[in-house]
Amino acid sequence: MRKYTWPYGIFHWFIHYALTIILWWASGITIFPVYISATLLGVLWKASIVDYFIVIVISSLIDLDHLPLLKKFGFRRYTFGAKRFVAPLHNFFFLSFLGILSAFTAIFISKKIGVIILAVVLHMIWDIFEDVVIFRTSFRRWEKTWGLNTQDLEQSYNELVQMEAQQPKKESKISKIKRMRTTLEERSRKLRERSSKLREKIRRKKTVPPTVS
Repeated sequence: MRKYTWPYGIFHWFIHYALTIILWWASGITIFPVYISATLLGVLWKASIVDYFIVIVISSLIDLDHLPLLKKFGFRRYTFGAKRFVAPLHNFFFLSFLGILSAFTAIFISKKIGVIILAVVLHMIWDIFEDVVIFRTSFRRWEKTWGLNTQDLEQSYNELVQMEAQQPKKESKISKIKRMRTTLEERSRKLRERSSKLREKIRRKKTVPPTVS
């Protein structure tokens, strides 16, 4: 299983944002005509940055269901919990519900709102693809519908705390620097002592008078 690192986190959100921007651009919809223009390869590109910002923010609200895990495990331990629990809204039920809602909203109410809801669906589809293909977890985790079990959450947290207690504590960078500094000082002291003894031996040899045969 791939380890979730900060560089990978940047890649994860880049894909989310790129998919959302491509979807909104392909729809041809404009809500707030505030454009930024740029010429690339001789082609004039126009982008409504306010629209993109709004769609990105709304599509990312689905991730608010990660907050219970984040609150319990914290940033450092979050990945441990995320591998064991699917967030309450990240499941096939809400994926299907939002997909159907997007279609009916676009047909009967507003195409703009329908595409915005579809951006949320696309956000969840990338999360599923990432879980199954990149992190090699079972897609059956997404079958659980009704959120987090508080007892299971507490049990997993206690399990993690016990595992960390059994592992040798990692030495902090400051401690490593102090230890290396102490070692260098000790070696330097020994070198000075040896140098001093060597100079003393040389001095004694020079002061000893030669014997007469």
